[in-house]
Amino acid sequence: MNLRQIALRLLEEYEAGGKFVNLSLSSHLTDNLSREDKAALTALLYTTVERKLTYDYYICAISERSESSIDTHTKNILRLGLCQLIDMRSIPDYAAVNETVSLSKNPGERSFVNGVLRAVARRKNDLPMPPEEKNYRRYLSVKHSFPLATVKHFDTLFGREATEQILDFFNNEKYTDITVNTSKVSVLEYADMLVADGYPVESNTLAPNSLRIPISVNPEWLPGFDEGYFFVQDRASAVCSEVLAPSENDLIIDVCAAPGGKSFGAAILTGGKCDIRAFDLHESKLSLVSSGASRLGFDCITALGRNAIDPDRKLIGTADKVICDAPCSGLGVLGKKPDLRYKDISNASSLPAVQLDILTASARYLKEDGELVYSTCTLNPEENEDVVRTFITANPDFTLVPFTVGDISCDNGMLTLLPHVHRTDGFFMAKIKRKM
Repeated sequence: MNLRQIALRLLEEYEAGGKFVNLSLSSHLTDNLSREDKAALTALLYTTVERKLTYDYYICAISERSESSIDTHTKNILRLGLCQLIDMRSIPDYAAVNETVSLSKNPGERSFVNGVLRAVARRKNDLPMPPEEKNYRRYLSVKHSFPLATVKHFDTLFGREATEQILDFFNNEKYTDITVNTSKVSVLEYADMLVADGYPVESNTLAPNSLRIPISVNPEWLPGFDEGYFFVQDRASAVCSEVLAPSENDLIIDVCAAPGGKSFGAAILTGGKCDIRAFDLHESKLSLVSSGASRLGFDCITALGRNAIDPDRKLIGTADKVICDAPCSGLGVLGKKPDLRYKDISNASSLPAVQLDILTASARYLKEDGELVYSTCTLNPEENEDVVRTFITANPDFTLVPFTVGDISCDNGMLTLLPHVHRTDGFFMAKIKRKM
């Protein structure tokens, strides 16, 4: 089975059952594929899913057929073909067309696929788009392959120009952020190791232990993976650890810990000289925390199953620091999870109540003068500032704490990192202290 056949099967699994693309993909990245083939399959599948709304518009406009009149199997074949012709361009057009057409089941499908792909190849620099002047939100939706509801959400919050910049960032900024385990190697030493292996590296001032490789790369291919020299973590998430500012001997509770990045970050900042209780509702994910802590060499992290809204009574009033990274709509990470962009954002309306319950329960762990960081990876005030303000209003024994990260000062104790401004995931964090 060649890569296109595998990609087609995975697309059909995704369309039929709503299976997450990364889970489907991981089951097919077998040892039978070379490193190059694994990278090519990943790029083909992820890009096809990311751009499918745009591709579907082209398919319908060029074929002059409605989307509902085109068989799903045929549509997936065409999506793969358009991905190769428009966004990957790693092989000649004629080869992309011929190899994709060969996926067809019958002469009728073969003829239709061939006709559409050849038309796209001829018109690559003049493909149809909805008129921008008539409805710019619809235009942005098709151009960037995001549902109209998502475009409207960002446009309402940030305006047209910033919205397009955010969508463009999600589609085009591909990078790998890592946090260096400074208990084993310095940031400078590890940066030199990356450069020696041929990887470009960018540092930053927001999270000094974070390095960026400005390409997507499998972390297991990087030097020092088995030795625990680093773990993968977006710079925005690394900033959370800086804001938390843990100290040696602190008791730190991470209430929604899996896969463990913020717990690992806290352990690094204390040199492993702390006590971290990493809780998560999904016990099946706790192995990610335990295995990650073991690889990094931290025995200060204990992973346990627990519902975040049901705090451990033995730990109430004992924690120096609490990490409360609440489940959210994920509108800040749409560039990394291609299938997440197509979720119905109206479903997020029930999240603020859950987030407030989690924050309220988590705050009970704090001792007097203890501090908590509430965070989400979404760009939605209802899940962010509104939740925090509601909590503070209802709990006068807690207060927001001003903080500074790099050259950013947050006098009100809350910070939103924007993809097009800070070149990170869209991310919100607030620092809250329990009063003496």
